[in-house]
Amino acid sequence: MSSTIKLLIQLLILCLLTLNLNGFEKFEENGVKSGNMKISATLSSEQDNDKYNKANFYSQFGYFYNNSIEVLIGLQLEEQQKELYYTPSIGVNYYFYNTPIVTPYIGGQIFYKNTTNEYIREKKGDKFYIGTHLFISENVAITPEYGVIYKDFDTEKGTYFNTFLTYFF
Repeated sequence: MSSTIKLLIQLLILCLLTLNLNGFEKFEENGVKSGNMKISATLSSEQDNDKYNKANFYSQFGYFYNNSIEVLIGLQLEEQQKELYYTPSIGVNYYFYNTPIVTPYIGGQIFYKNTTNEYIREKKGDKFYIGTHLFISENVAITPEYGVIYKDFDTEKGTYFNTFLTYFF
């Protein structure tokens, strides 16, 4: 694991362990609450010297079954070399520390990646991750997420770090 990722994980753990919310102005817990919903989205691009340029759009819709469990569906669109890849996914997040400002979770999803090109085979797999909602208002949070992706449910494909903009309603 790279030193930057280790540093980010240690910083997240330190923030969770030392956070004292009594001094902060508390929001109306409009975020992670039974019956609420959320929409998350992120946009990214890659421009490697030795590979093709990529553009990614990833969005998720979540429903909070209760204050600890969220059921979600996601869709990722990736454009690479004039081909459109689409990846629908379903998953579950578990929230283990609910506060109005910082709300961390762990989760997992299964996905099915396909393309508009009939000669490229589809891929399926799963991913496991940890993340947190950092609320900047009652309904809006910045959501960093770090995880590992498995192809065909057994071969590690790699790790990722992603930051979503999340709206709760």
